[in-house]
Amino acid sequence: MNTRLEKLFEIYNFSEKNKYEINQIFWLLPMKKQQNLLNNFNVFAFKIQQINKEINLERRILIWDLFQDIESFYSNYGDKIWNL
Repeated sequence: MNTRLEKLFEIYNFSEKNKYEINQIFWLLPMKKQQNLLNNFNVFAFKIQQINKEINLERRILIWDLFQDIESFYSNYGDKIWNL
């Protein structure tokens, strides 16, 4: 493993899953692109953090919509279900 890459993972607090996936891709890159990634890792980390924030927001929206659907279903059909 590249020690510089490992230090950058620690600095930017990457998950074990992300570390593994990025490391796998890193070693497939040509040497010049590896150096480019290491030199611009702060930009890469920022973009990954933004993507993760968007995913978490979408997840919260989906869960909220699910709860609203369940609440609506229960308010419309709750009494009927228990009377079966």
